[in-house]
Amino acid sequence: MHSRFAACLLGIAGVLVCARLFIVRSDAEPRSGSTDDLVIHKPCRFQMPFIFDEVASSLEPESLVARLRPLEGIVLLRTALFDTPTARYSFVSAEPFLRFRSFGARCETSSGGQTTVQFGNPWHLLDALMARFEILDELDLPFPLGGCFGFWGFGLKGFVEPRLPRRALNDLELPDCDVGFYDSLVVFDHYLGKRWVISTGLGTDGARCGRRASDRAKFWTSKLADETHVSTDQNDRCAPRISRSHDPIGSPIRSTVSRAGFLKAVERAQNYIRSGDIYQVNLSHRLTVRTRSTGWHIYKQLLSVSPAPFSAYYDSGPFQIASSSPELFLRITGAHIQTRPIKGTRPRSADPDCDARLNYELLTSPKELAELVMITDLLRNDLGKICEYGSIRVPQLVTLERYPQVQHLVSTIEGRLRTDTTHFKAFASSFPGGSVTGAPKIRALEIIDELESVARGPYTGALGYLGFNRESQLSILIRTAVCHGSAVHFNVGAGIVADSDPAAEYAETMAKAGGFIGALHLRNHPEPSALK
Repeated sequence: MHSRFAACLLGIAGVLVCARLFIVRSDAEPRSGSTDDLVIHKPCRFQMPFIFDEVASSLEPESLVARLRPLEGIVLLRTALFDTPTARYSFVSAEPFLRFRSFGARCETSSGGQTTVQFGNPWHLLDALMARFEILDELDLPFPLGGCFGFWGFGLKGFVEPRLPRRALNDLELPDCDVGFYDSLVVFDHYLGKRWVISTGLGTDGARCGRRASDRAKFWTSKLADETHVSTDQNDRCAPRISRSHDPIGSPIRSTVSRAGFLKAVERAQNYIRSGDIYQVNLSHRLTVRTRSTGWHIYKQLLSVSPAPFSAYYDSGPFQIASSSPELFLRITGAHIQTRPIKGTRPRSADPDCDARLNYELLTSPKELAELVMITDLLRNDLGKICEYGSIRVPQLVTLERYPQVQHLVSTIEGRLRTDTTHFKAFASSFPGGSVTGAPKIRALEIIDELESVARGPYTGALGYLGFNRESQLSILIRTAVCHGSAVHFNVGAGIVADSDPAAEYAETMAKAGGFIGALHLRNHPEPSALK
């Protein structure tokens, strides 16, 4: 009798605690997947609630990041073009409660100044970590309630397909993977013009602490306050003021391969195609220039001359990534997965007639259309490995998308994940993206490793987030600068098929470098020379 009475009292106490913590500050019920008129502190059964508050602020994402510097692990995922549903939100976060980096099989997990080293498959270790922090019973929202943010470099391909060689030299000595687990973030809704603070209170053990959630929410609210506004430029104390009238660096652009060397690599790739090894392969080279600019300054310049729907800035500490990627790798919402490969490129022109001719040329090119269809089929097969039978479909086969420097052809493939497939498993199974490797993928990866002399590093890997609430989005790391010490590195590539013109493919790579060259004010710089 006494035990039943005690249990009853505990149950009532639990309900009262939850009732006290449950606060709805809206007159209308929210629509699923929408943030309209919604501000909630919501409990998950008897767990501590997460905090989801709208904050009145006029700050843009860049201004918020300027206030955060030099905090650890700053990440900005920036929507610079707002004409698609996937390009509605921007995210800012900092100070992850857990960091994960991998160098081959050596995996480092850091928290609170302590670092633990394990040896194993980074994908498996990350999947196990992610399971600890999942928030599956919360409100249905179209963005992450905290998550794993960062980049996954091209070198992780070796842990997806173990038989792949690693011949290319990792001369920059960058990690294969560098991510943080973030318990709080700021969401910028560009469509509604609102700013939201999300704080979960998660810790390294997976438990959620109400005090931590409240403290982090107050931290973000204070940073968003308009009255303490500090301009972005004032925070860039290390960034020199650069004139657009001349090259402020005085250092030549260098490449990992000469023009003649790239043309020779294209011809060797075509020999593999003619011999039946592959149908298509993506070949790249890396441009490098010395600079006095900071990674943050280069990001802002890249954003101004080459805006894109998946722009990003990630501060790893020893190096920074500034990306202006136009390509969605994966968008996963619950069990729904989508990928949008890009194939086929033409430069833009300031002359409307010339631009229209380039547009028509791209849309009617048998080579470009065949290349896109080939990669679309490859990605249908990739998704087929992890999706329910019969769920794969292609709602868009050929769509033209235009950006300031170039225009592309794009397809959309989607499906429904099998019930036993986590987001990390889906990500690993599809990695790296077919549009930046080739077909068949495994043989194309072997040829890339043979023909490219240095490791790609972050390039053609992925950057983005896997949300604790099974909301995940990752872009392909193209149009991306790696700022490392006094050097900035920027890879560019092209898809090679049987009838490719080697000279035209090289010209395509340099057209893709237009945003990078413009960001460094090197528009009239001569052709890159090969690194010695």
